[in-house]
Amino acid sequence: MAVIGTITVTSAGTRVQNTKSGNCRGIMWRARADNSAVVYVGYSDVSSTNGVAISPGDAFTVLFNGYEKLQNWYADAATNSDKVDFVADNS
Repeated sequence: MAVIGTITVTSAGTRVQNTKSGNCRGIMWRARADNSAVVYVGYSDVSSTNGVAISPGDAFTVLFNGYEKLQNWYADAATNSDKVDFVADNS
């Protein structure tokens, strides 16, 4: 089963925690193609200097050796209101 969601970063430079609950074995992140700039994903310390940078329209996939809590992941952005979508495999 997959968990699907979106994180919207309303204020650039302010990380937003994933609000979806549950555990997963992997996550695919995709920055919206209509974003104005780069979106960053990572843990609670994510920022423009600490995280995976995803350009508009690009994707990043991370697989775990075991399970990871979805709430452990955050997003930040260089521009207000940019979004990153995700699909998480929890099977």
